[in-house]
Amino acid sequence: MKNPGNTATLLDLPYAAEADALLDELERSGQFRIGAEAEVDDENDGAQVASNDYSWGRGSGSVVIQDWWTSKRVSVRVGPGIGPHDLVLARIDDSLLVRTSDGLDRVVLEGYLGLIPDASTLSIVFNDGSEWSGSALVSRVSSHVARQPEAPAS
Repeated sequence: MKNPGNTATLLDLPYAAEADALLDELERSGQFRIGAEAEVDDENDGAQVASNDYSWGRGSGSVVIQDWWTSKRVSVRVGPGIGPHDLVLARIDDSLLVRTSDGLDRVVLEGYLGLIPDASTLSIVFNDGSEWSGSALVSRVSSHVARQPEAPAS
């Protein structure tokens, strides 16, 4: 919420033409909203709860979810053929990795555990209706893998 007593001046710095075009496209597609209208829309939305539901299953390959923070909760809906005993959860830096035990299919929620370490806004819903969420989900994270730093260019 804005502080009405704040007397700071707003800097109106220009974007590079490429960045400006990208922001325009994101705003047109509804992925990003800017300006006074967006602020009014946010106030009017009030109690509405946005959600991101992702379907994931056999044959999905490697999926990276980066836009999860646009909602108040995230659900990963696991397709048929994958049960709770088939999944392995791991932490890679601040990201959450969910993969099949055979390693063929995986989904990564970029930065998720860095911002929401207790996974309180995430649920993994299985085809049979069972669900992992919150601390029960975090307790299943079996390892922490740090990304290797990139070698300096020579």
